[in-house]
Amino acid sequence: MDANIIEHQKRDQENDNTVFGKVENNKHPSAKGEQHTVKNKLKEDLQIMWHKVRVLQMSEREKLPKVKTNSKLIKLQEEINGITEELLEEDEMNITDINNLIYAEDTIMTHTLNEPSKRSKKGRDIKFWKIRMQKQIISWRKELSVKQKLEQALIMESLIGKRGRFKKNIE
Repeated sequence: MDANIIEHQKRDQENDNTVFGKVENNKHPSAKGEQHTVKNKLKEDLQIMWHKVRVLQMSEREKLPKVKTNSKLIKLQEEINGITEELLEEDEMNITDINNLIYAEDTIMTHTLNEPSKRSKKGRDIKFWKIRMQKQIISWRKELSVKQKLEQALIMESLIGKRGRFKKNIE
């Protein structure tokens, strides 16, 4: 077992050396360069997570929450699957290594997609029940203003109608 861990650590060091070299070379602001940098960052993150997962027993792993399928998930999944294929082609793995790699993939996808966005932080300051009550108050105010305008229109119509009848009687 110790020989297997040492072998994995050597492989990780070799992979980390090549990954860091690629990231430093891709500092150009072009879209293709940024895409390679993101891919290399994902590869680096995957390798780090894979190394952490190898040390853990199956019972020690945290249970991952379900992730909703959306376009971000599909795009991220395609990128990570490409990276995984590269890793699988680089060296031969046993079934345990493949299982650890798949868990590392899922962990990275879950953490990447569940990061709170800048937009959602603003909404967390106000409780949901407060927002719901504020919306209800706004809708009641709208209804009340419509009823007031309708009532004013009816009053004005009745006054104009009475004046019209009154003038006709005088003539």
